[in-house]
Amino acid sequence: MGPGGTGQADPAVRWRAGTARYWPAVLAAAVMAVLGLWGLARDSSMGNDEVATRWAALLNLHQLARLLRHVDAVHGLYYLLMHGWMVAGTSPAVLRIPSVVSMVVAVALTVITGRRLGSAWAGLFAGLIVALTPAISYYAQTARSYALVFACVAGSTLALLHALAAEAGVAGERTSGARFPAGRWLVYAVLLVVGGYLNELSLLVVAAHAVTVLLARYGRRVIVHWAATAAVSVILVLPLAALSAREDAAVAWIPRPGLGGLRILFHDYFGATTAVAVLLFCCAVAAVLPPLERGRRAAGPAWWGQGGVSLPSVAAPLLVVPGVLLILESLVARPLYVDRYVLYGEAGAALLAGAGAVRIGRWLATLTDRRMLVWVPGVAVCVLALVLQLAPQQRVRTPQSRLFDFGGPSRYLAAHARHGDGVLFFSNFFRKARLGYPADYRAVSDFAMAESPAAAGNFQGRDKPVAVVQSLMPSYQRIWVVGRSPSANLTAGPVRAEDAVLRSHFTLSAKRHFKGIFVTLWVRH
Repeated sequence: MGPGGTGQADPAVRWRAGTARYWPAVLAAAVMAVLGLWGLARDSSMGNDEVATRWAALLNLHQLARLLRHVDAVHGLYYLLMHGWMVAGTSPAVLRIPSVVSMVVAVALTVITGRRLGSAWAGLFAGLIVALTPAISYYAQTARSYALVFACVAGSTLALLHALAAEAGVAGERTSGARFPAGRWLVYAVLLVVGGYLNELSLLVVAAHAVTVLLARYGRRVIVHWAATAAVSVILVLPLAALSAREDAAVAWIPRPGLGGLRILFHDYFGATTAVAVLLFCCAVAAVLPPLERGRRAAGPAWWGQGGVSLPSVAAPLLVVPGVLLILESLVARPLYVDRYVLYGEAGAALLAGAGAVRIGRWLATLTDRRMLVWVPGVAVCVLALVLQLAPQQRVRTPQSRLFDFGGPSRYLAAHARHGDGVLFFSNFFRKARLGYPADYRAVSDFAMAESPAAAGNFQGRDKPVAVVQSLMPSYQRIWVVGRSPSANLTAGPVRAEDAVLRSHFTLSAKRHFKGIFVTLWVRH
C-alpha cells in the first residue's frame, strides 16, 4: 500500500521497474524492426531459396508431402509454417515478414540474455550489434528458415540459463535437493526440437551448451538433467536427419571450407567492413580476458575457472563451437559447412562485443573517476557499426545482393514476349524463374517440359528427351532462353545440343544480363 493506504503507488512503481528492466530489449528490437522493414520489397525480386519457399508454400499439403519425399525435407517444417502464413499474402515482401519478426525476437532475447548475465548496458549493446550487422539484415529479409533458427537458438540458450538457475538455486530460485525443474527443461527441449526441425544443424548448439554446463560446475545431478534433456531433444529430430540424409543430392554443391569461407563467417559475426569487424573483435577479446586491475592481472580466478554461469561461459562457446564443429566435419567427411547454417553464432559474438565495450568503459571510468564513461565506448561502437556499414546495409536490400535475381529476367521477358513465343531454360535449374513469377510466363510456351515440378516432386520438373526438344525448336518463330547464355563453349549435354539448333536455325536478336542469369531472344532465320 502507498501512503494513505490507497495502494496507488504500486502500479507506478511496477511500471518504472518494468520500464527499467525491459527498455533495452524494446529499443534494440525496435532498431531491428526498422532495419528489417527498410527496403523489404527489394523490387519484388526473389533469389533461389526464396523462389523455392514461395512455390513450396503455395502447394497443397499433398503436393508438399510429395516434394518433401524427394527433396528439401530439412525445410519441411518451415514450408508448412509458410503454407499457413500465405493467407496473409504471397508477395515477396509479405513472404519475408516472418523472418523479420523472428530476427526482432532474436535481438530481444539476446538483450535479455546479456542483461541477465552482465548488465542492462551489456545487453543493450549486444542487441544493437546484432541488429546493426548487415548479415543479420540479409537473413531478416530472406524468406528462409535461418532467422527462425536464430530465434530458437537464442531462446533455447536463455531457457538453459533459467533451468540452470532453478537447478542451482541462483537468484532466489532455490530448489530442494530432489526437485527437478521439469517445466524449464521442457521449454529448453521444445526450443531445441523446433530449431532442429527448422534446420537440423541448429542442434550443434547443444555442443556449445555442453561447454557452458561443464564450466558451471553445478554438479553431476545438473549435468545428468541437461544431458538427458538434450539427448531426448536430439533423438526426436533423428527422423528428419535420416530422411534428409537420403536427399544428400541437395547438398552436393557444398564445397569443402577454406580460408575464404572463414573470412565470410568472420564478417558475418563481427561486421561487413574490416574496420567494424576488427573493432568488435577487439571488444569481444576484452570480454574474455581474465580479471584485470589497472592493466594487470587481478586476484581471483578467470571466468573459465570460477564456476557458475557467466556471460563469457555462455557466449564464447556459442560463438566458437558450432562453427568449428561444422567446419571440421566438412573437412573430414561430407562437406556441410555453409556460413548461414551457423548464423546463430552471431549471438555469441554480439554478447561478447557488448560486454567487452562495457568492460572497457569500466576501465576508463576507474582510471578517470567518471562513471558516465561506462556506457560511452558501447555507444561509440554502435554508432560506428551503423555509420561504417551503411553501404553494406544498402546493398543487402538490392537484387544484386543475392546469387540469382529471378525477378528482373521474368519482368523483362513479360514486357517483351509475344503470344506463341517459346522459352528454354538453360539449364532446368532456371525454371525456378517460372515458379517464382508464373504470371510473367503466361504468353510463352515451356515446350521442353515433359512433367511439371509439382508432378515430378522437385523444383525443376522433367524435360522431354533432347531429340524431341530439338525437333520442336524450329516450329517457333521466336525462342527466349533464360539462364546460361548460349555459347559455343557450353559443355556436352541437352543444353549444348539445344544451343546447336539455336545457332543453326536462329539469329540472336536481344541479350540482357541480370544477377546470375542471362536472357536472350532468338529469331528464326
